[in-house]
Amino acid sequence: MSASRARVTYRMDLRDIHLLLARSFAENRLRAGLTVIGVVIGVGSVLLLVAIGAGVREDITRQVDKLGSNVAIIVPGKLSSTGQPDGMSMLGISSLTVKDVDDLSRIAGVRAAIPISFVTGSVETGNESHAAMVLGADHRMASVGTNRIARGRFYRGTEDSERVCVLGAEIGDELVGKKRLAGRTISVRGVPFRIVGILARDEESAFAQVSFARAVYIPWQASRTAFNGAQINRIIVQTDYQTDPDTIAGSLQRVLLRNHGREDFGVLTYRKLLGAIYHVFNIVTALIIGISAISLLVAGIGIMNVMLVTVTERTREIGIRMAMGARRSDIFSQFLAEAIALSLTGGVLGVALAFGVSRIVDVMTTLHPIITPGAILLAFGVCVIVGIVFGTAPAVRASRLSPVDALRFE
Repeated sequence: MSASRARVTYRMDLRDIHLLLARSFAENRLRAGLTVIGVVIGVGSVLLLVAIGAGVREDITRQVDKLGSNVAIIVPGKLSSTGQPDGMSMLGISSLTVKDVDDLSRIAGVRAAIPISFVTGSVETGNESHAAMVLGADHRMASVGTNRIARGRFYRGTEDSERVCVLGAEIGDELVGKKRLAGRTISVRGVPFRIVGILARDEESAFAQVSFARAVYIPWQASRTAFNGAQINRIIVQTDYQTDPDTIAGSLQRVLLRNHGREDFGVLTYRKLLGAIYHVFNIVTALIIGISAISLLVAGIGIMNVMLVTVTERTREIGIRMAMGARRSDIFSQFLAEAIALSLTGGVLGVALAFGVSRIVDVMTTLHPIITPGAILLAFGVCVIVGIVFGTAPAVRASRLSPVDALRFE
């Protein structure tokens, strides 16, 4: 009668499960700690990579946005099927011409078509040579991106044929420093150019492949006369904000096709540029995260192994509780809860680890990781799934034990 009454009155609630979890972890601290480490590493590394990826995506967007959403870039060489420029076709002889610049500037909705020339050769002051990127561009380049002047001015439209130049912030500090600009010159391939301005220092970017802080801008017409007709390597097209970008992109495409007779050029709009970059970036990110997620799989297998050992060690305890009236579902819930608790504990520590490492990366490098609430929820969701998937088998095994056999177990 008493056994029957016990069987009726014994039921496990959340408080019982919490007490059992606390006792289990206290009795097996080392084993639980070693098991949790795998989850910590897995969750921490995946969350950190997602955070770095989110930071880089924002950095990419910010860098492209600096050009202006009303800017299109014409490059030599046909774009790939994913909208990416062909790096090899952009080397050597360019297919872009002065006629392209003139015709593009006449399209309705186009405010300016700015030719850009890459000038090879060293920048010298006296007997010293300096690493710099020399760009031939007319005065309208001052309105593109964040070309803010820190000292002096940008060259004017009346100076597009004169040998003047504007220095990027870093090369400006190196060549001029705090000295006066008046009368100071640099030599590009032996041709002197008078310094009229220095650009303001821009925010450092982890994404920027070329540092425009070391750029030297010279008037495009002056570069053509000084260096025997420098070719056009890019055309920057500024459009009217009120005109649809896709409509103008189509017009640019038609004019260039008419001039060239074939598609040996590419039109990069704001959307295309971001889309092309994101396409490659997403593939690399998915690959890296996939490799890092293997540690979560290993951690899950570790949880399953530990729980199977725990079931074996506590077989007699399971038999006693069943004899007192615990249902199979109670035993199942208990061991599944232990597996999920192990996984979630690793998740909490993994998130804390990711926050800590992200802070270090933010301070010590040019990367700026961003841990979003969505990424944290995803991390905990993965932990729950890992606990359920790898905790189910041990929980089922525990719940299927025969009470008689379990009580006889030594």
